[in-house]
This record gives sequence, structure tokens and C-alpha cells, in this order.
Amino acid sequence: MLNDECKMQMENLFTNPLFKTGCFDFFVKMQQEGIESARKYWSAYMLQNAMYPNFLEMYERMADFFIIFGFVPKVRYDEALDENRRLKEENAFLRNTMRDLQLSLFSEGGKKAQDLWQKSIDRQLEINKEIAKTSFDLFRMLKVGTE
Repeated sequence: MLNDECKMQMENLFTNPLFKTGCFDFFVKMQQEGIESARKYWSAYMLQNAMYPNFLEMYERMADFFIIFGFVPKVRYDEALDENRRLKEENAFLRNTMRDLQLSLFSEGGKKAQDLWQKSIDRQLEINKEIAKTSFDLFRMLKVGTE
């Protein structure tokens, strides 16, 4: 059974970046050396005995087995990490660009809407002034005509 102190030590170990890097490197090296050793052994063994006629096919299947479980060479892993980083940067750039475009469209659209509103209010005020002026002129004419 694991006690709390042991659990804390294991958590500290797994959060240590040096352990993470070293552990990953160890598994990659173990995988590579294991496959290379198997290839050397099977090639040497095949020269002596012909019990396994398709040992290269068996070797390829073993490599496929490791790939299925997610073991990949460190070079491919690093390439995938770089591509992932580049894609994240491109996504951030595209999001920022889209946000800037939307903000500029909203600000331009808002300014145009504000200008249009101001023009319509000004025009309505002018129409109301003209109506008031004609009404006053009409009342003056009616008042003058009744006296």
C-alpha cells in the first residue's frame, strides 16, 4: 500500500521536468535499441537457422505494434511538436486578424449608422421647422382675414 508521503514523492517526481524529459528519452532509446537488437539477432539467427522464413515481415509487424501504442521516434515527435506550435501561432494570428477586421467593420458600421441617424434627426428637425413655419403663416393669414 502507498502511504501519503510516498504518493507525494511520486507526484513530485512526475511533475519534475527533468524526470519527464529523461523518462521520455529513456523509453525512446529503449524502443530504438530493442528494435535494432531484435533486427541484429534475427538476422544473425536466420543465417544459422532457417526456422523463421519471414523474419523481416515479423520485424515490420513488431514495429507496427509499437507504433500502434504511440511509440514514435523522437525526431517525428519533435517535428509534430514544432508543427503543433506553428499551427497554434497561425491560429492565434488568424484569430487576432479576424477580431481586428470585425472591430473595424463594427466601428465603421457604427460610425456610418451614427452619421445616418444624425442626418435623419437633422432632416426631421428641418421638416418640423418648416411645418411650424407654414402653420404660423397659415394662422397669421387666417387671423388677418378675420379682422
